[in-house]
Amino acid sequence: MRSPPTGRPAPTATPEVFARYRARLDRALREAVEGPDLPLYTMARYQMGWVDRAGNPVAGDRGKTVRPTLCLLMCEALGGNPDHALPAAAGLELLHNFSLVHDDIMDQDHSRRGRPTVWDVWGVPQAIDAGDLMHVLATLSALRGPPGPDGPLLAAEAVAVLARGCSRMTEGQHLDIAFESRDDVTLDQYLGMVDGKTAALIGTAFELGAVFAGNNRDVRSACREYGRTLGTAFQIRDDILGIWGEPETTGKPVGSDLMRRKKTWPVVHAWHHAAPADQARLHTMFQSRACAPDVADATAILERAGSREAAEAQVSQYQEASDAWLRILPVSAWGRAQLVEVARYIAQRAK
Repeated sequence: MRSPPTGRPAPTATPEVFARYRARLDRALREAVEGPDLPLYTMARYQMGWVDRAGNPVAGDRGKTVRPTLCLLMCEALGGNPDHALPAAAGLELLHNFSLVHDDIMDQDHSRRGRPTVWDVWGVPQAIDAGDLMHVLATLSALRGPPGPDGPLLAAEAVAVLARGCSRMTEGQHLDIAFESRDDVTLDQYLGMVDGKTAALIGTAFELGAVFAGNNRDVRSACREYGRTLGTAFQIRDDILGIWGEPETTGKPVGSDLMRRKKTWPVVHAWHHAAPADQARLHTMFQSRACAPDVADATAILERAGSREAAEAQVSQYQEASDAWLRILPVSAWGRAQLVEVARYIAQRAK
């Protein structure tokens, strides 16, 4: 592993390529969520950020749409027509949002993107149902293959790729929940969990793009591995922001992950690298349910252990690993430049 950086990278703005597909992706998503005039569909549209709880249109935070954008970008970078991948990309975003609805229930989170979560508004049973609906709608969207004789085959392959990604994501979620009751989690175990919970769907995004660009399984596999390394960098950056992020940028209070006792990469690092007294103090904070952890105290322990710098170094390591995968992908010069910019954004984003 490379030495920890002496300075922290400056946050980068959202790449312009995200705007390239936004309008088309929004149309595909809205088409995918069309359905009967039932409150269940209002819940799904609410989760997507399109309506308020009464079903009235709003112009709120609709999320970053990272995964479907990466799918469309990889398809175009490999010489494919991104419009052919739109239904599958929309399905991927719906799959991601299904997982968020259920995650919010499991974590008992009351707020997402600056407003109440689905379960907080409609209750747990209805939120579970809304998440299930979005899972089904994701599959139905992906089944809308592109025109031409190969359309049905490509649609079937897209559904299979989505299913494998969802399976890995679910396995990662299982591990994340299991880790909540453990205080002996290692960094390798944590990274294994992240490889499923977060990195799997980013790998899926790039693999889907390769599917619709007509690439062989070797290229698809390389795209998937490229995405998994970037996805791990994405999650560790998220872990850093959950402790040291600026509230006005992230929309979360200072040390939000510490208040929730989330066992993120910096916390697990400190468990194994802090001074013995600090390790004991940190374990006590995370085991006690009588009161919330002292955020300032916990943050100081992490900083004394060098956990922030180590996390930054780990992000850089995964970014460099993704660069190695990118070098072997048969993408266009334009596509390579866009992917480099996206990787920089993922590794250095501020929210």
